[in-house]
Amino acid sequence: MKVSSVTMPEKAFEILRSGSKCTVVFYDNVKENHITDGVTGQSISSWDFERYEYETSYSVSLAAEIEADYDTWLEKAEAAEKTAEETKVRNYRDTLLNQCDTQYCNAELWAAMTEDKQKEWTTYKQALRDVPTQDGFPYTVNWPTMPK
Repeated sequence: MKVSSVTMPEKAFEILRSGSKCTVVFYDNVKENHITDGVTGQSISSWDFERYEYETSYSVSLAAEIEADYDTWLEKAEAAEKTAEETKVRNYRDTLLNQCDTQYCNAELWAAMTEDKQKEWTTYKQALRDVPTQDGFPYTVNWPTMPK
């Protein structure tokens, strides 16, 4: 996930332990920017970077394992974030499809619709089903407009 902060990450990753489990937070592509403070009007440093989290089991040698194969661990974290984002978007899409079926396109309402209105709803539902095939999915989604 892209992040902007006035605090620069101190290292490439950090391990946040919780018992036998932990979250490894990765900071990648850190770039400094200068922004104007909205209160003082002074130029201050800010940093843009990508931040990824990866859940794993804790071990005393975990930091050394990550350092020894950093790129693989970073790829795992990026993939885990993408999978989580895909799941969120698909769940929202599925909620819209279910709402469509139960509230707007149930058998009784469908039978009362004109052919043109049925076509609008069919097109809308197909556009929802096609959301995962959009370029930029899951980070950029162009949601279709629900028929009126």
